[in-house]
Amino acid sequence: MSSQFDSTPTLAVSFDVPAGTAGRSKLARQSAVSAKIGRGRLANEGVRSVLTGMRVLERLSEPGLVGVSQLARDLELPKSSVQRMLRTLQEGGWAAEVQGQVTRWTLTPKMFQLGQRHQAGNDLRTIALPAMEHLREETRETVHLSVIKGDSVFVLECLESPQAVRAHVSPGMSIPLLASANGQALLSTWSDEEVNEILSRGLTAYTPFTITERDTLSAAIDQARVLGYAVNDQQWQEGVHGIAAPIVVAGVGVAGIGISTPVHRMSAELEDKFGGMLVKAAMAIAHGLGEGL
Repeated sequence: MSSQFDSTPTLAVSFDVPAGTAGRSKLARQSAVSAKIGRGRLANEGVRSVLTGMRVLERLSEPGLVGVSQLARDLELPKSSVQRMLRTLQEGGWAAEVQGQVTRWTLTPKMFQLGQRHQAGNDLRTIALPAMEHLREETRETVHLSVIKGDSVFVLECLESPQAVRAHVSPGMSIPLLASANGQALLSTWSDEEVNEILSRGLTAYTPFTITERDTLSAAIDQARVLGYAVNDQQWQEGVHGIAAPIVVAGVGVAGIGISTPVHRMSAELEDKFGGMLVKAAMAIAHGLGEGL
């Protein structure tokens, strides 16, 4: 079987005496040269390993299950190399073995989810804009679309409220993940283990209203799971109330859609109403990205 990864590049290794070795003993110079050669060999082996992994993934993406022997023949690789790579991919969550009379291998949903994330990143803003415009028209408040970027949420798009007094959010803005409605909404799609890991890094106070107790924030994220949206009452900026719902595709929270409003215009009734509207908008955007099709 042919593959676009059949050719394995080689790395050229210089055998020149490394700089800074002049004046050293012969043994020291030989050791320096050997170390440089060793680093080149390790780099070369690393490239080969990555290419082997990509070839195995490419073969596993074809229809049907496949065994180690067949993989080795198709890729013209030693069975031992294929077996080691499969175990590495299994440990990373990319490949899974299917037990039977003969053990065979297949891809896990992780590859599909990665593709969904990539597609979502390309199409998200275009697909979300009609829903965002509808929300702004109905609520007359600021509507924004954000994704997780490190320990923050990054604002991809924002439609400002037409009202003179409004919450100010702009594209490109970076907002602390744990102190934002969009961040907490997206965290509600994570597992307990993942949430606990990020909470263990510590909580920073940005206003007197920021949640700085781990159990309290964990409970707020649990509540977001129940409601389908998260609420942020002045946790990042005083005077600003935020509500957001996660956009979930193939089980992955790819983005959050939120509404920000001056706190004096928010009430318990509006919070429930806006939350329900955001959940519907998030589902519509997810459908546009392929969820449920």
